Amino acid sequence: MKKFILIALLTSSSIFAQKLTKEELTDKMSDIGCECANKQEITKENMELTLGLCLLEAINKHEKDVEKYYGKNVISSDKKMEELGYDIGLKMGAKCPSVFKFMMDDFDESDDEEYVEEVLDEMVSGNLTEIKFDQFLTFSIKEQSGKMNQFLLLSSFDNAFLLTDKVLKTNDTIEVYYYELEVFDAKLAKFVTYKVVTDIIKK
Repeated sequence: MKKFILIALLTSSSIFAQKLTKEELTDKMSDIGCECANKQEITKENMELTLGLCLLEAINKHEKDVEKYYGKNVISSDKKMEELGYDIGLKMGAKCPSVFKFMMDDFDESDDEEYVEEVLDEMVSGNLTEIKFDQFLTFSIKEQSGKMNQFLLLSSFDNAFLLTDKVLKTNDTIEVYYYELEVFDAKLAKFVTYKVVTDIIKK
């Protein structure tokens, strides 16, 4: 009789566990995740591991339902874990945003880095004075003020053919867009700053 009651309880428990909809499942798992994460002292270094352990705790508590909606062997499948983690993470982000504060800090810092790196090219205009075809192609222009500027061609761009195909002639007026790059000059045994051309417009 006791054996029968035990089997009946286990069976009813299993049936009850599978009555959750997918929405209800992720909702309950996100609650578990938030409760688990809030008990921990989360840092940038341990955040990924901590959230992973909290996700495993939620999976263990709803194993049958997870299997129903995400398939078997979820833990051993990177794709399934990524899908489950995404669904739960969306809800955790709304329920316990403080857990993800380090992630947001990293996002903001990366945005700042991209902003710093995204520097507009400088521009100078003048008359072409010479083009040299050595190991690298270099050319010089003279501004109206008389200042001379030398440029280096390192990479391809739409109007590079003006230089490579010798379309430009001496005294042609051009606009040159460039950025500065420090390159080690083996002959001089020191670093030299070059103006690297990114675009040319013939006037």
